[in-house]
Amino acid sequence: MGSLVDGVLLVALVVTSACVVPMYLKLKRLDRTQAEYGAAVAASGVALTQAGEAVRSFKEEGREVLDALSLKIEEARATLDALEASQRSLTETYSKRTQSQV
Repeated sequence: MGSLVDGVLLVALVVTSACVVPMYLKLKRLDRTQAEYGAAVAASGVALTQAGEAVRSFKEEGREVLDALSLKIEEARATLDALEASQRSLTETYSKRTQSQV
């Protein structure tokens, strides 16, 4: 009777071992996958931080460019106004000279 119980226990141990070994291998693979996933998430975090900094930089540079462009537009309008005034003055002067010669 004792050897029968020993045989049953041995079979149970072998079956349990046969079930535990694949589970252990799956857990090892899961641990590796989790480590890879963690590294990917960390790299994504770094990339998102860098992207955020780039967007802030573009925003600041864009604002500077917009301010500079606004100043240049104002200068161009002032120059255009001065040119138009000069043209009107020349036209008036030319008209007066041609009328006085007639």
